[in-house]
Amino acid sequence: MFVTSECERPLPLGACVNAVVCWDGMSFTEVFGFAEGEPGQPGEPLRPPWLGPPEDELGVAIPQGIVLARSGRGAVGLSHAIAHPSGVLFEFLAHARGLTHAQANMVFHEQHMFEDEELPEGLLRLGLELPGGARVSNLGGWRAQGKAMSADEEAEGPLLFPSAGGGGTSSADRVVMHPVYWLWPLPEPGPLRISCEWPVADIPLATIEIDAGELVAAAANSVSLSPSD
Repeated sequence: MFVTSECERPLPLGACVNAVVCWDGMSFTEVFGFAEGEPGQPGEPLRPPWLGPPEDELGVAIPQGIVLARSGRGAVGLSHAIAHPSGVLFEFLAHARGLTHAQANMVFHEQHMFEDEELPEGLLRLGLELPGGARVSNLGGWRAQGKAMSADEEAEGPLLFPSAGGGGTSSADRVVMHPVYWLWPLPEPGPLRISCEWPVADIPLATIEIDAGELVAAAANSVSLSPSD
């Protein structure tokens, strides 16, 4: 492959560190292309709404501070929710202690399970029962998210996917996680039940209830950062 230098003499790439390369008005993408597919058209969303909140929108945070369950070896809580017109982000806090060194090393890896695997003890299982009675959980793992990303048509909700953010820390005998999940679409008003189970921390199935009406009301106050039409 050759490029044209300022002196218009063909140079192999890397042949001269100080060569000034002129691309004759070509753009970066014309030279290097896109890794996958073609660039989106102006005005198109950066990603489908079922995969996460809009990247150009400020959602409204609703503090929760609810302990879903606790045991002598750990606890799981719901820190807060961030409501958008298209869905809700839920941020959880999970502590496990008294683990073996092997368990502590595996817990984060075990959050990325797939639906055809036996559920690992370290997987924090999270599920929602929506006001209309529909149920959704995180048991599909990243494979379900991959299917939704490659779908040619709009996915069928409700869906619960891991979202950006979160993270955590681990030591020799304990783990702290901040898992964040995106629920799509926005639920209707009514009682929304949130369940968890975490065998590695001796936490059996437990359920709490929040008012989805508060999420719906908050979502109406979200703010778009896109330029006004």
